Formats: sequence, C-alpha cells, structure tokens
Amino acid sequence: MRTDASFRRNLFLRVACCMALLFVVFQSAIAERLPLKSYTTADGLAHNEINRIVRDSRGFIWFCTAEGLSRFDGYGFTNYGVEQGLPDRRVNDFLETRVGEIWVATNSGLVRFDPKGTPMSRLAYANEAKQGAPPMFTVIVSEDDDRNARVFTVLIEARDGTIYCGTLKHLYRLARHGERFELVPVDIGNGGPAKRVAVLDLLEDHRGSLWLASFSGVFRRQPDGRTEQFTKSEGLPDNNIHDLLLDHQGRVWAGTRLGGFFRFAAQEEHTPQVVAEVFNEQNGLQTDWVFQLFETSDHRFWLATNKGLVEFFPNGDGQGRRFHTYTRRNGLSFQEITALNEDTGGNLWLGTIAAGAMKLARNGFVTYGEQDGLVSVNSIFEDAGGGVCFRGSVLGDQRDGAFDGQSLNLLHPSPDAFFTRFGRFDGQRFEWFKPGGSFDFGWVAEQIVVQTIDGEWWVGSGAGLYRFPSSDSFEQIETARPLAVYTTKDGLAAQQLFRVFADSGGNVWASAFGLARWDRASQTLTTLANAPNLPSVDGEFARSFGEDRAGNIWVGFSTGIARYRDGRFTFFTASSGLPPGAIMNIYSDHKGRLWLASSRSGVIRLDDPTAERPVFTSYTTAEGLSSNSTDVITEDLQGRMYISTGHGVDQLDPETGRFKHFTIADGLAPGNIVAAFRDSKGTLWFGTHRGLSRFAPTNEEISQAPAILITGLSVANEPKNISAIGETEVSLPDIEPERNQLQINFVALSFVPGEVLRYQYKLEGSDADWSLPTEQRSLNLASLAPGNYRFLVRAISSSGIVSASPSIIRFAVLRPVWQRWWFLLFIAAVITAIAYTIYRLRLTRIVELANVRTRIATDLHDDIGAKPNKDLHTQ
Repeated sequence: MRTDASFRRNLFLRVACCMALLFVVFQSAIAERLPLKSYTTADGLAHNEINRIVRDSRGFIWFCTAEGLSRFDGYGFTNYGVEQGLPDRRVNDFLETRVGEIWVATNSGLVRFDPKGTPMSRLAYANEAKQGAPPMFTVIVSEDDDRNARVFTVLIEARDGTIYCGTLKHLYRLARHGERFELVPVDIGNGGPAKRVAVLDLLEDHRGSLWLASFSGVFRRQPDGRTEQFTKSEGLPDNNIHDLLLDHQGRVWAGTRLGGFFRFAAQEEHTPQVVAEVFNEQNGLQTDWVFQLFETSDHRFWLATNKGLVEFFPNGDGQGRRFHTYTRRNGLSFQEITALNEDTGGNLWLGTIAAGAMKLARNGFVTYGEQDGLVSVNSIFEDAGGGVCFRGSVLGDQRDGAFDGQSLNLLHPSPDAFFTRFGRFDGQRFEWFKPGGSFDFGWVAEQIVVQTIDGEWWVGSGAGLYRFPSSDSFEQIETARPLAVYTTKDGLAAQQLFRVFADSGGNVWASAFGLARWDRASQTLTTLANAPNLPSVDGEFARSFGEDRAGNIWVGFSTGIARYRDGRFTFFTASSGLPPGAIMNIYSDHKGRLWLASSRSGVIRLDDPTAERPVFTSYTTAEGLSSNSTDVITEDLQGRMYISTGHGVDQLDPETGRFKHFTIADGLAPGNIVAAFRDSKGTLWFGTHRGLSRFAPTNEEISQAPAILITGLSVANEPKNISAIGETEVSLPDIEPERNQLQINFVALSFVPGEVLRYQYKLEGSDADWSLPTEQRSLNLASLAPGNYRFLVRAISSSGIVSASPSIIRFAVLRPVWQRWWFLLFIAAVITAIAYTIYRLRLTRIVELANVRTRIATDLHDDIGAKPNKDLHTQ
C-alpha cells in the first residue's frame, strides 16, 4: 500500500512537473517581447494614470493624466497642472483646432490653453475682465450647477469648425460672442430640452453626422438635427460604449465595456440591421472590455483592453487568426491599456491605468529572454534547412536544461540554473539540445560552429574540435556520432577552441591559443603556429576570421590582421596604416569590401582587400559612431551595415556615411552584443548576454526635414516667455551690456526608430559659419560684445536632411553708456562747450591784453610827443 501510494504520489509530481514545463515551453514559443519602452513618473510624466493620448500638429505628444497635462518632445516631459492654472488635476481630453487653438477637457470645466500665456496658480475665467498679462489657462464652465455638467470628457471639432464638448450630463456646443464664450446644450432628442446623457466619446462621419458614445448606447445626430439612439434592443452587444472609431474606409466601430467591439452596418446598404459584425470572447477576443479602438497610418487595427493590447485583423492574418494579444509576458508594463495613439514616426503609444505610458516601436526589435527560457546567445548561424541556430544559455541545471524536461523554480533559481545549449528556431518555436555523450561545451561560446560546403558540421568545444556528418538541420547533431574529434594529439595548440571558421574551399580554420588549418583535400590538420609573418603565439591568438571575394583568408589578432594568399601570410599593423586595436570581427559585404570591428578604432573598411597595400578607412565617434569599441558586424539586404557597440547597435549607410543608433528603447535585448547574423530571409539577429533580438529592416522612406523649435530662453538667468509648443522666431528687447548672457533651449521632433538628431547653430554678427553638428539641445552665449545679432539653429536627421528653415532669435546687445552715440555726442558737446569757453576766455584775455598794450602805446606816444614840445618851450 505504501509503495502504491508513493508511486502514485511520485507519478503525480512527475506529471505536474511535465505539465508545468509544457506550459513554460508553450509560453516561450509565443512570448516574444515587443519593442517597448516605458515612461512613468520616474521619467517625468505627470501621473501614471493616462486618460487619453493626443498628437498635435507640430508632433508633440500630449498625455491627459490624473495629475494634469504632460507634453513629450521625444526627449523629456513638460508638465502643466493646477499650479499653472488648470481648474482640476484630472485632464480627460486635448483638442487642437484647425486654426491652432488648443482646448482641454477637465473634471472642472472646459479650458482654453494659450501656449504663450503666463502660468498662474489662481483660476482665470474666460468671460471675466482681463487684467495684466494673458493667462496660460482660462476656464469656461456650464451654467448648470450639476457637478456632472462640469465634468468634460471629450472634445471634437466638426468640419464646419464647431467645437462640441461632451460632459457627464450633456453634449454642448461652444458658442462665441466677441470675446465671450457660451456653452450651449445640444438637443440629441426629438426636440424639447436637451436630453441628459453622459457622453464618453464623439466622432463625425463622412456624411456630417455626429456620433455619441454613452452609458446608454450610441446616438447618431444627423446634420438636420434628427437623432437616433441605438441600444441592445437594436442589436448592440452592450449599452456601455467606451469608444468610437471611424476607419479609413468610412466605417464606424464601437468599443464596449462588456460586449467586446462591433462595426455598424454601412448606411449605404439600406438594411434594417444596425450592427454588421461583433467581436468578443465568443469568437476569439481575449476580453469583452475594450477601452479604445485605434487605426494607425498604415491601417493596422489595435484595441486597448483591460487584458492587454490586441491587434485585430479584419480579414485574418494569413493563418486564419483574427487577433494577436500581447500581455505582460510580451513586455507590457501593465495589462489595462486605456489609451492609444501614433506619433510622427509611426510608433504606437499606449497609456495605462496605473503604470504610465509605453512606446511600441513601429519597426523595432523583437526580443526573446528569460520568459522564453533563454538567458543569453553567443553564436548565431543558419543551417541548410532554413533554421536559425544558436549557442547560448537556457534555464536549467547541471543535469538538464529547461527544454530537456527539468522542472525549475523560476522565482528562486539556484546559482547553477543556467546551462549551455545549442538551439534552433524554425520560425515558430525554439528547440534546445546538446550533442549526445559527454560533450564538453567549454567556456568559449562565440564563433565556434560552422558548416562546410559539403554540409558537415564543425563544432568547437572544451575537448577539441568535433566533426559531425552532413545534415540539413543542425538539430541532428544531437543524436549523430561525430566523424572525428581533433585534439592536441592532432595538432591543436589546446583542447579549448577559441574560434572556428570554414572557408569557401571547404577548409576549416581553428584558433586555440595557436592557429591550425584542416585541409579538405588532404583531410589533415596542420598547425600554423610557426608560419612566417604571423605574430608569436605567446599571449596572442586569432580573434576573428573572414574571407574576401577573391578567396583570401583574413585573420584578426590583437596587434593587427593577417591575410593568407597563395599559401603565405602578410601581416598588417599600425605601420601599414591599420588603426590600433584588436580585430574582433571580420565581415565581407555585398560589394566585396571588408569591414573590421576594432576594440579601439571603431569600424574599419577596406575597399580593395586584394591590394598589395590595402587602404584602411575608419569610422569612429568623430563620424557619428556611438563608441570606438565595436564587437560584431552584419549587413542588411539594402547594404546598410550594423555594428554592435557597448551602447547598442549602430546602423551605417556606407553611401552617405550617416548613422542611426538602436538601443533597448527600440526593443533591443539588454547586455553586450556578442553575435550578429543575417538569415536567408533578410532578418537580422543579435545575440547578447541577456537575450536574443530579431530585427526585420525595411526599405525606409526618405525622412522629412526635421522642424526646429525654440523651447526655452533666458537672459542673464531671467526666463523669457516662450510658447509651450515652441517658437520658430523670437525677437528680444535690447539687452543691457551687463546682462549680455543668453541660455537657449531648442528641439526638433522626430520619433523615427534609431533616429539621431544633431543640431547646428550660428550667431550672425559673430560667426560666419555653422557650428559642428552636436546632439546638445541647449547653448549658453556669454560675454556678448555690443552689436546686432541673429541666432540661427537647425537640425540634421540621421539621413543628412537639414531643417527646411532654421529657428531664429533676433536681439541686440547695447553698448555701455559711455559708448552710446548720444553719450558721445553729449561728451562732444561738453568738450566743444568747454573748448569754446576756453577760447572765449582766451580771446577776451587777448583783447584785454591788446587793449592794455594799446593804452600803453598811446601813453608812450603821448609822452614822447609831449616831451619835444616841452624842450622847445624851454629853449
């Protein structure tokens, strides 16, 4: 009895473990991580509860949150709340009209947003007398004292320019009377007083009809004022309607709380049927609660639900499926998705009810990690059967891996929970395995598996070089007996293989603290440790292999690179023009150029590898590379190069020399990238120490010229009023000479994945040319000399496209008082007056002196004339 009980208990545990394992494996087959980046209050978002996401005409993303408005410019958030004048912390909608006005729906009224206005903490009402500077926010409230009539939920501008406002009590129309505003209730009944209805969403269809979503079904108000109400009685799956959508074909869709979503029958069909089709849990949707429906610019259909993000395929996805559901297993930070929108780069933004926002990159990296049972990937290659193969670490223990049937405690893994395996991906799922027998994987994992031209597999290990028989599927080595195992007895310098390479002639090269070559013709392994022109094997070993178009073999070392041609080596070092650094990877592109990944000098290009003295051209941080330390290289079908660095993956267009940078923000797996590979379908694969990423490059459209905006300006640390949506031209009053310091902030909006915007500026009146491009978005101009200036700034995209028009700041720095014209004129006048006074005084003195001299002369003349007469009388 005990034996039977024990047997049943053990059997039950085994079955439970197997079922748990199957569940993990099943999830790992489908739980690819989406290219998502999360934004929360830790990143500057006003609140983690998102009610709506809106993109304005300039490209800013606005988040309506439970704590105010957040504006995102691609770099960071700027927040507006009650401290800046909003009447309520909860913001429900944001509307920019066709003429550029901005309106905000809050829980305490409709708000007019003046981006150039002055933030103030007190409430300003639109219809009260204006005093002082115009405020940033002015409030319009309904005359109805009912609290629900002041909770504004949704805003829309009709084609005739009318602004409609939904509240929890009425639908209102915004009327204007000069400078005054009035909220006029709109009748959605059959005449008489406005019907009480909580409006949750609004849309206008192609016929000009206004549709209202509410807790009591859907209302359609015709252009002539006639209104229809649709409820469950008319075939709706639920009366609680959260959202309405008008798709690119003019069809109207609705999302519900408890009935999934549905499409209205087209009016042109003239059928009594109201609902054309319904999608809910009964026909494959994961949940019946749909917060929002959204169609992107490329006509993909998305659902925000309480159980994740769902992509809907109206006509199926090619495999008969209508829905793809993405949850936290796929990287979502939270399951309740409340809001959706799209940025100018085609990325999808997701708002959540409690975890902030997420950006789903339009063409980002799909990543596999520990949720797939995968820890790291060090080598990537492809077999003849089209399977993408790997060497990496998977969840497991010293006996088995997770995919060998070993149950694991994933919450508290043991220190040896990760185990080395080979793997194969067939397009749907991963299969992980190890060769039979006592196969020793060893401690080197990069570039150690190759397939020769005859289909044989050569695998480096910790116990020598294994040679397996030919097979189309790499997975077959799990049960195949090796044809041979080459060890130190056969000429290898060490049992542990460091690199393995198969050339186009079927020869196999092996690095093992020394260099060896297996010759296909003679079927022999030869050591090349003492070959002429190779560096000493003491402390030096081959780090990389490559082959050029002419069939020459290239071997990278720490001190240079060797070329094997016609049975002899030529070694190139710094004296040959090779930039310093170990050669970590060698790649031959579609044009026959050779690319070298360097540990110190970025990426190096050889245009003619067959030349007697090849010319080495390097790309470093000076040219836009994110780091001068690179590891692996691959190429897409469009001829763009992908270079891994410690900062991610850099895409280089050799024709233009322009770079793009991809990071974990684009979905790239974290950790150092140690493997890169392009498969036969053109998909790129990147293996890291923390996962595996898959990227499908596209033929990119020519990017638009990035618009540039001035977003901040201060003079002598005194902020100036700049529009909240940025400005393209600013004119400043004259600046006093002692305040001749300007701080300028600017930004260009681009959300293209991998895009790196750089900025150039010049100060006319001081600089003749544009500055060197920089990623810095602020500039300090200090100690400006007196004069008239124009500051110009422009942006440059990764494709080299420059802003069509720069943003401009005009200003003048005044001269010191003693240098100004009026002061100089005054001084000149004073000097002239003094000189004239001195002249007059001197002239008066001269005249007085002349008069004295005249009197003296007269007196002398009289005396001389009188003396002769006296003498005559005396005689």
